[in-house]
Amino acid sequence: MRLKGLLLVALMAICTSALGQFNWPEDPSERSAAQTLWTLFDDEYKQGNYEATKPRIEELLTKYPKLSPSLYINSTKVWKEEWRGAPDKSPEKAAAAQKVMDLYKARYENFPEDKKKSIDRYAIDAFFFYYKDKTKEKTQMVLDLIKEAYEVKGDNCNFSLGRYYMQMAVLGVARKIGLSDDDQLDIYERSTQHIDFQIAKAKSASKDTKRYNDIKKFVDEKLADLKLIDCDFVVNKLVPEFNADPTNYEIANKIFVFAFDGGCTDSEWFTKAAQVVFDSNPNYGVGYMLGVKFGANKEFDKSKEYFVRAAELTDDNTDKGKAYKQIASTERINGNKTAAKEFAIKTAEIDPTLAPEMYVMIGDMIMGSSECDKQVSQVDDRARFIAAFDYYAKAGNSPKMNSARAQFPTISDIFTANREEGESVRVGCWINTTVKLQKRPN
Repeated sequence: MRLKGLLLVALMAICTSALGQFNWPEDPSERSAAQTLWTLFDDEYKQGNYEATKPRIEELLTKYPKLSPSLYINSTKVWKEEWRGAPDKSPEKAAAAQKVMDLYKARYENFPEDKKKSIDRYAIDAFFFYYKDKTKEKTQMVLDLIKEAYEVKGDNCNFSLGRYYMQMAVLGVARKIGLSDDDQLDIYERSTQHIDFQIAKAKSASKDTKRYNDIKKFVDEKLADLKLIDCDFVVNKLVPEFNADPTNYEIANKIFVFAFDGGCTDSEWFTKAAQVVFDSNPNYGVGYMLGVKFGANKEFDKSKEYFVRAAELTDDNTDKGKAYKQIASTERINGNKTAAKEFAIKTAEIDPTLAPEMYVMIGDMIMGSSECDKQVSQVDDRARFIAAFDYYAKAGNSPKMNSARAQFPTISDIFTANREEGESVRVGCWINTTVKLQKRPN
């Protein structure tokens, strides 16, 4: 009996603790009635018997509107489930949506502090209820709700909210609700600021950012759909802002995205903006593009720097090979044959599909390297053509192999130098290899 008594006391303590989270009526009889009604509602709700909860909900809302936020939270779930199950465009679906909206409003009237907790969810629910509704009133209502959510909760809104904001902006323009160009840009900027904040937050917590980056991409694509941005906009509005604050990532990123989409990427301001974007958020694509740009401008040191950094930023062998190939080509153009050979070999090792091209490039450099000839022995000087032949052979390029073979030392050259076919000959200079002595074909 003593054990049963202790269990009963413990159970009563738990119940009292739970009930203490509610604003129960002070009158004992009213309190008992409210607790009974809540228990009936809560039991049916937990069992998933949502239809049976509806009259309980109405009675609780009518008699005890300040009972608890839980009343509104759980009731909202009941009516959202009703909305999901109702046929599209049916009166039942519309009524369920309206009921959810009314529940949010009543919740905030009775528990104002809850607005900051859930207004973003309110706005997202409104989006799904009404984004297909082509009326200006509903479209504007959803836009206003999302705007209010940002005003109340700021960047701590649900990470997906900016996606819905931009979608509604596009729909608002199509439905001619009167959104100005500045209104549309404000929506874009707010959505971008939000998702950038969420990306930074995810990175600081070492979380995967793919879903956030997907939203950022969506937001940028929707801005493109609005067709507000062209090169004149970039030049007249964004470039002056960037020139005034040349380290500002947000402005630089807008210039980069908009100019890239508009096809106006040849100007110096675009390259400067791209550098800020890369320095703030290094990635392979931007680094590779900067390498190409500086290479085209014959700024070879900068070109190599960005190709090297791009290669370091990817684990994809195809992309890494492309970057190394560009470095090899840049070094060759710049006359740095040792470095060109080094990166050509790296390229071939990283991406075997590029190996034939790289080995041919090394062979061509060797064929043209008369500066390596010491002009002491025909065998020693012409041994470099054997080295070129070996690289052409690796590439499987028969015509070039034949061209190199035609420059081999003759049998007379070998005899005069007191050498024998098949012996090792060191080829110095930048070529830096050893070959097996071969004679020129008759």
